[in-house]
Amino acid sequence: MKKVIATILVITGVISAQAQTAKNDWMVGGSFRLNTSDNNTQIGFSPSAGLFILDNLALGGNLGVNYTKFGDAKSTSFNIGPFVRYYFTTESQAVRPILQGTFNFLTTKQTAINFSTTNTGINFFVGGGAAMFISENVSIDALVGYDRTKIESQSGRGGFAFNVGFQVYLLKGKVKK
Repeated sequence: MKKVIATILVITGVISAQAQTAKNDWMVGGSFRLNTSDNNTQIGFSPSAGLFILDNLALGGNLGVNYTKFGDAKSTSFNIGPFVRYYFTTESQAVRPILQGTFNFLTTKQTAINFSTTNTGINFFVGGGAAMFISENVSIDALVGYDRTKIESQSGRGGFAFNVGFQVYLLKGKVKK
């Protein structure tokens, strides 16, 4: 596994990416999660879109839909909220450090035998990582940080989170053409 990761990093570093994070460019992307094991299934989808309000600084929105089934218990959640992302260094680098923060409003529905409840809450994530540009307009992103969720009438919980996703960059000059 270490060899695969090292190979990907070397290839990504060698590619001469000309990724654009300039003012008025757009980014669209997200992540997908699937985890299955004995009597346990988790599926999640989290699309996002943002606009670069300054060079290297994007503001946007994200939403998420998650489904979990563990035995007879099921949980479905929906979240929506803003994010901010900052890219460091210049556009000519294939791997660019990033910082990101998200804040989401969420609703969850949990059901089990003879039990059903719906709650609302909030979630936030703060972290950093890298955007690895595999072409001029596409990056694979890895983020590490702190994630915390607080559901009404329950104790909040938080901890270490690792996220992998992708972004497609819609460059202002090329979109007009």
